[in-house]
Amino acid sequence: MRLRGYDPPVSDAPVLEISGRFPDAPRAAAAVEALNRWFRWIVDGAPPPAPPFVGFDVDPAEYALSLGDDLDWELGPHARAVGPDVRIAIHTSDTHLIVAGLLRRMGALAVKIVRDDA
Repeated sequence: MRLRGYDPPVSDAPVLEISGRFPDAPRAAAAVEALNRWFRWIVDGAPPPAPPFVGFDVDPAEYALSLGDDLDWELGPHARAVGPDVRIAIHTSDTHLIVAGLLRRMGALAVKIVRDDA
């Protein structure tokens, strides 16, 4: 039985896209540049030190993650800006909350997660 006023159950389907709305297009473009640098660094084996999130008040040491140990990506994610929105193509079941949290820490006003519920 479902009670009114409660959130629907969360799907176990993989996440395909994470998006965040920033205050303006230049800020979104800067976020895309920092995110793609971070994604490349992870896919390249995460050699120390973690890349800085230039222009954002985010400590890179908190996001010094590696594939297999911390992340379940099979392919590296890719971010792109569409006006003030940042859209990240990703395929993950476990680490979407890390990326969504990073978007919020970078200043995203709202964050959405799209699952493969097809």
